[in-house]
Amino acid sequence: ISSLLYLPPDQHTDDLLAMTASWFSSLSTQPLELFRSISTQPFPELHCGALRVFTAIANQPWAQRLMITSPGFVEYIIDRRVDPDKSSKDAKFELVKALVNSPTTAEIFGNQHYLQLRAYLRDGPYYVKAISTVAVEGAK
Repeated sequence: ISSLLYLPPDQHTDDLLAMTASWFSSLSTQPLELFRSISTQPFPELHCGALRVFTAIANQPWAQRLMITSPGFVEYIIDRRVDPDKSSKDAKFELVKALVNSPTTAEIFGNQHYLQLRAYLRDGPYYVKAISTVAVEGAK
């Protein structure tokens, strides 16, 4: 499915964008929510497959509008705690990279979400926030 829906940036014409949007919408009554529910499955093949579909459509303005209007979608993308293994982290990083590299993302997603995506991209796929603790001698 991701191979069918991917459209290189140099081929973004109104007709081709409308065609991929039509194909995506014909997959289900709510295809974005369908793939989002698949992406939350604990099976890496399903999880990564759904993320690859999101990555395939991430550079297309119609898909970006669907993503930003879907409640909690951006939060899900930048949440590092939901990716259990390396392949999941890599797949989500590719999605974020596709969104950040798209020239329409900043305008459609808005500055706040775009900056969060750029921070995710800058930190890399395996970033873990450091938690520092201080031990004090004699403390109980």
